[in-house]
Amino acid sequence: MVALSALWLPIFLAAVVVFIASSIIHMVLPYHRKNYRQLPDEDKLRAALRAANLTPGLYNFPFCTPKEMEHT
Repeated sequence: MVALSALWLPIFLAAVVVFIASSIIHMVLPYHRKNYRQLPDEDKLRAALRAANLTPGLYNFPFCTPKEMEHT
């Protein structure tokens, strides 16, 4: 039986190779390209958002509270 301490380098190198390969596959293959589309009348929407003077942050639309989500 081989001690785990003797296998740390192969384990680490395998993890790095898998991470790099998955990153390349995710960037090259077109799996999620259809998920991103342009909004209709994008210029009007941007103008409306600028006029709202929003602070930087993440916004959910449509917004609902956790209590409202329990009733659906």
